[in-house]
Amino acid sequence: MTPAVSVLMPVYDAEAYLAEALESILAQTFGDFELIAVDDGSRDGSLAILESTAARDPRLHVIARPHAGIVSARNAALGVAQGQWLAVMDADDVAHPERLARQVAYLRSHPEISALGAEVEIIDPEGWPIRRLNVPLEHAAIDAALMRGRGDALVHPVATFRRKALLAAGGYREGYDSVEDLDVYLRLAEHGRLANLPETLLRYRHHLRKTCNTRAGEHRRLANEVLRDARRRRGLDLASGCELPAPASDTPAIDYWCEWVRQSVAGGNLATARKYAFAVLRQEPRRLRSWQLLLRALLGLRVEPLKRWLGRSRSLTSPQVAGE
Repeated sequence: MTPAVSVLMPVYDAEAYLAEALESILAQTFGDFELIAVDDGSRDGSLAILESTAARDPRLHVIARPHAGIVSARNAALGVAQGQWLAVMDADDVAHPERLARQVAYLRSHPEISALGAEVEIIDPEGWPIRRLNVPLEHAAIDAALMRGRGDALVHPVATFRRKALLAAGGYREGYDSVEDLDVYLRLAEHGRLANLPETLLRYRHHLRKTCNTRAGEHRRLANEVLRDARRRRGLDLASGCELPAPASDTPAIDYWCEWVRQSVAGGNLATARKYAFAVLRQEPRRLRSWQLLLRALLGLRVEPLKRWLGRSRSLTSPQVAGE
């Protein structure tokens, strides 16, 4: 019997997170699905985890093959998928138990929607919460953000596609690893509509091994190429579009930790903020930013309140001039 949903999961060296990701799909309240996992030549224990899980749950189908990249892995899963709807799932994330049920119900009642996402909770490598990522809900706002290079306007590992629409758009284009989501969304938006649910349906893991972190320069080049292609297809002035800025040539881990402190404070997750503030301080105890981040994490202050607080502190501790 053909399943209603095919869940497509590329896997590459995901041993640390894979079991949790698999279980979050296999435990969905919506049970009419198949899970197609493509092991893309993993060098760790990922394939063994996949095979042992498949032995106890026939809904999981495993394809093992030499390493060829994430776009090729996604297309391999797409090529054998049977479902009317195609749900993306990455091997390092955690799906909410109601994810498929909520998305299928919406797609059934909104036949004009080609791709549907949702809000996500960003977590760190160990699963600590960083912040909730709010996303635009309506097509026009999503498409406008995509045209500015914001692929996370519809977070890919929580996306569910209408199968016919994705195939009609040509699926994922080879050679666009790390920006395949931005590329496919822009093509889909030209023939259908995109939407996000105002619900948190995925725990979205950030870690330093993500391709957009390890190959930032290549990511920018491909994203700008995708944006130029979209403007050309839409008959827009190529010179008027935005270009993503060049990243720093080398972004060390500590800079990501600093950003996680800021985002965790903004998200109200002070335990996570303190975790990374202390990590930064241990690495750079003599830098002012380390102590500023720690103060922000301890007090739960965002940037502007922190500046005001520091300003008041300086005024209280500075010498007073007679006659003031």
